[in-house]
Amino acid sequence: MSYTIAISENGQYIICRVIGSMTVEIGQEFAKEMDSISRANNIKRFLTDVREAPNISSIYQNYEYAYKDMIDLKLQRDIRSAILADTADATHNFLETVARNAGYDVRVFHDESAAIAWLNEEM
Repeated sequence: MSYTIAISENGQYIICRVIGSMTVEIGQEFAKEMDSISRANNIKRFLTDVREAPNISSIYQNYEYAYKDMIDLKLQRDIRSAILADTADATHNFLETVARNAGYDVRVFHDESAAIAWLNEEM
């Protein structure tokens, strides 16, 4: 597994591209980095590209990530976060549901332009 993090060309959102199997442990690792960059640059939008990273964590692990880990990491709640998944990959959908239920603005997209349009919308 590997990932890269960068700020978009327009400076409106932070991009994390993940390659390999996605686990909550990996999510914790890059979430901390994205949160740090967000705070330093006052950027409140995230694009996490997991088109090459199916989520292999269990339902329980995803639930704990949304309701416990994100709080323990002190992740900001005013972030708009798009998860860009492959069209055939539904493994990130449960995380979207529990994260939204836990109060985070997270959506799964299968179309990059739709995800970017949502991130660039006025809040």
